[in-house]
Amino acid sequence: MKNFLNFSAILCLFLLISCGNSSSSQAGPTPTPVAQSSSSTTQPQSPVAKIDPCSKFSAEDAQAITGVPMQLSPGHGDIVCMYFEATPQAGLDTARVSLMLNEANSLDQENKEWKNTKEIRRLKAGEKNITQLSGIGDEAWLDGHVEKGKVGLGGILVRKGKADFALQSAVMQPRSSLEKMKEIARKIAGQLQ
Repeated sequence: MKNFLNFSAILCLFLLISCGNSSSSQAGPTPTPVAQSSSSTTQPQSPVAKIDPCSKFSAEDAQAITGVPMQLSPGHGDIVCMYFEATPQAGLDTARVSLMLNEANSLDQENKEWKNTKEIRRLKAGEKNITQLSGIGDEAWLDGHVEKGKVGLGGILVRKGKADFALQSAVMQPRSSLEKMKEIARKIAGQLQ
């Protein structure tokens, strides 16, 4: 339950942050105003995509995972490609799946970022609802509860070279196919250097 709450808190934080960026321009983030003081500081900017995540993750991929027609949900930041259920079903949460794709400037930077991700997400054998996966990128983990081959809140986190990504399902009921998530994660990792 603790891991589920940790994952839920991180997912909620991720969604709040990504929902806060409503800019859909491709020109990059708008500069943050600088405070007028004797020691000028700036606030951190949203990450700028080096690789367009929607070029690696399509509505067809999202539909393969959820089994229902999906449509793009724009405005979640430059490094996030999110889809939601086109025609939600009564009595079920609206299915949502997303790809968050980061590419570091160097292998050393990615090593540090991946190490941090593993610590924060507690990606190690023996943790509840954490499973190491093989055959996907350089390193891959499933973070979430699987019920009869379906994932609700959870996803696959992958490291490949100078990049890492999270392919995630965000729905309370287990509806997303784990096998399709693995297949698509493998395809995405294969397109990265």
